[in-house]
Amino acid sequence: MKGKTLLTVVAARSSYIILALFVILFQVFHPGVLSNAFLLCTGCFILIFEVYVHVLRYNVKKIMKNTVSMLDLTSLKRLEDFPIPILISGSDGEVLWYSECFCDVFGETYTVNLNSVFKIHPDIIKNRTISVDFADRNFYVCSDCSVINDKELYVLYFFDKTEFINLQKEHNESKPVVAYLLVDNYDELFKNVKESDSAVAMATIDDAISKWTQGTTCILRKIEKNKYFLIFENRYLKDFTKERFSILDTVRELPMMGSIPPTLSIGVGADKSSLAESEEAARNSLDMALSRGGDQAVVSKETGFEFFGGYAKGNDRRAKITSRVLASSFAELLNSVKTVIVMGHQYSDMDSLGACVGIACIGKSFGKKTHILLNSETNLAEPLYDRLIDSKLYDDIFISKQDAMMTVDLDTLLVIVDTHRASYTEMPELIPYAGKVAVIDHHRKSADFIKDTSFFFHDPYASSACEMVTELIEYLEKCKLSALESDALLAGIYLDTKNFALKTGTCTFEASAYLRNMGASTVNVKLMFQTDVDTYKLKAELIKKSEIYEKIYAISLCDMDSIGNLKIASSQAADEMLNIEDVQAAFCLYVIKDSVNISARSYGSVNVQLIMEKLGGGGHQTMAGCQIKDTNIKEGYIKLTNAIDAYIEEQSR
Repeated sequence: MKGKTLLTVVAARSSYIILALFVILFQVFHPGVLSNAFLLCTGCFILIFEVYVHVLRYNVKKIMKNTVSMLDLTSLKRLEDFPIPILISGSDGEVLWYSECFCDVFGETYTVNLNSVFKIHPDIIKNRTISVDFADRNFYVCSDCSVINDKELYVLYFFDKTEFINLQKEHNESKPVVAYLLVDNYDELFKNVKESDSAVAMATIDDAISKWTQGTTCILRKIEKNKYFLIFENRYLKDFTKERFSILDTVRELPMMGSIPPTLSIGVGADKSSLAESEEAARNSLDMALSRGGDQAVVSKETGFEFFGGYAKGNDRRAKITSRVLASSFAELLNSVKTVIVMGHQYSDMDSLGACVGIACIGKSFGKKTHILLNSETNLAEPLYDRLIDSKLYDDIFISKQDAMMTVDLDTLLVIVDTHRASYTEMPELIPYAGKVAVIDHHRKSADFIKDTSFFFHDPYASSACEMVTELIEYLEKCKLSALESDALLAGIYLDTKNFALKTGTCTFEASAYLRNMGASTVNVKLMFQTDVDTYKLKAELIKKSEIYEKIYAISLCDMDSIGNLKIASSQAADEMLNIEDVQAAFCLYVIKDSVNISARSYGSVNVQLIMEKLGGGGHQTMAGCQIKDTNIKEGYIKLTNAIDAYIEEQSR
C-alpha cells in the first residue's frame, strides 16, 4: 500500500476519537433530536469511509502487484512466498509493495517510508549491504535496482542475522582472559615479621581475592608466595572494569600488623587470539603496573593499555644490586659502539640536561665520540648550559639536529634520558636510525613507551634521572666526574626533589653524598636556580591570580602578555601555590603557539599524574604536566576541571 495513502487513513481514523467525544458531549448536554441526528451522521460517515478504505486497499494492492509484475522476476508467486521479508520501494524511499513475510515480521505500520521507519534511503544501500536493528532482532539489508519505464525500483531483502550476532557475542564473551595478581609490597609488609604472622596475613589476602572472584567461572591459582594466576571469561572483564577493580581498594584496606597497607598490582591480557598471547600480554601488563608504581590494574587490549587505580603512594623498594648489574650491562653496551649521542626531552630542564652531562661523561671515559643533542632556543636550563659552554670540556660536545642526523649510524648508541616516550624527545625522528637505543627514566611508565631498546633503565621510585645516572657512575670505575659535571647532576636532583623536600629516599641522599665527594657545590647549584626580575614578577603575578577549585585545588591561568620565561615562571608558581593553606594540588596554565600547557604539582595526597594522563600528559604522582594542542586557555581550563572532577569521582568509588 502506498505510504501517503496509509498516512491519510491513519489520520482519518484518529479523528474517530474526536467525533466520539463530540457525540458523547451532545448526548449529555443537549439530548434530543439534534444529538441523535449527529450520532446518525457520524455513524454513516465512519461506515462510508471504511468501505472507501477497503476498496482503496484492494485497488492499491492491485496497482502494486502490477508494478511488481513489471519487474523481470521468474514468478510473482515465488516472490510472495519467499521465506524472507521483501520490500519494493521507489527512488524516493516510498514503499510500493511488501511481502506477507515482511508484514509478519515488521507489521503493517512499518510499510510507510524507508527513511521515516528504518532511517535509510535506497541510494544508501545501493550495491552494498547495511545492518538494520528492529526490536531485539538484527537484519542484513541487501538491495537490487531495476529501471522500469525510466523509473528506478529497489527490491530490498531482509536477512535475519540475529542468531549469528548472538552466537558471535557469546563467542566473544566466552574468550579466555589471563591475569596476574601480585602483592607488590610483600617484602615491606613482612619484613622482620614471624613466619606464622605473615602466613595469617597472606591468608587474609587470599580470602579477599577469592571472594572477589566469586560469582564467576574463573580459575584462580596461587603460583608464588605473593603471586596469583587467574583465567576467566571475557564476559566478566566488563564487570571488573566497571567497578574499577575494586579488589585494589579491598586489599589496601585489609587490617595488617604493620603501618604499611598491602597493595596489589594486576596485569590483564584480553582480546588476544590465543591463550599464549593472552598470558604474554598479562605479564607485560603486570610489568607496566609495577613500572608505574604498583597498586593498580593494567588491562592490555587491541586498542592499547587501560589503567585503573594507582592512588596509593609508592614506596622506594630499590636495591643497590640492581644498579650494579645495570651499570655492568651499560658498560658492555658502550664497548660495542663507536659513537654515543645523548638527548633528553623537549624544553630540557636541569634534570634532563644534568642527566645528559652524566651520560656524556661516561661515554667520554670509555673513549667514545660523544655528543649531546640539545635545542638551545627552548632550553630551560640556561644557567647550566652557559656554564658548560664556557668550560673547555664541553665546548664542542653539543650538536644540532642536522648534525645529529649526519652523525648517527648503526655503530651509534642513542641514549634517551628523563623520558621514555619518543614523542617527548628532542628529536623523535632520530631514534629509528640509531643502531642501539638506551632509555634512562624515572617517570611512571606510559603506554607509548619506546620499545625494542638495547638498555631500558626505568625506576619510578627514583627522584630524578640524575639520581639514576649517578648510581650508574658509582659502579663504573672508568668514569670520574669533574666538579662541573657533579654540579650538573646535583642540580637535576635538587630540581626534581624541590630542594630535597619531595620524593627523596635513601638512594637520593646517597647519590647526593657521592656527588658532594666528587666536588659538587651546593652554593653553585643554588645559584643556577636564580631567575631574572621579569620571570620573578611573572611568577608572583601567577600566584596572585590563582583560584581555589573544589577547596583543595589551586589553579592559575596565564592569559596575559609576559616578558619573562613563561615555562619557568609557571612551574615555580605551581610549586609556590602548594604553600597556600589547605591546597593539596596546584595547576598553572599558559599558552605557547596555540597550545595550552599545564604544570601540575602536589605533595602526594593528590596524584597529579593521573589527572594529567586524562589530558594526554603524564609525569609523577607529585609532579606532572601536559600539552593540549589547538585550543585556548578557557577551553584548557574547562578540560582541566573536567579531568579533576573525573579523578574525584574515581576516588569516591
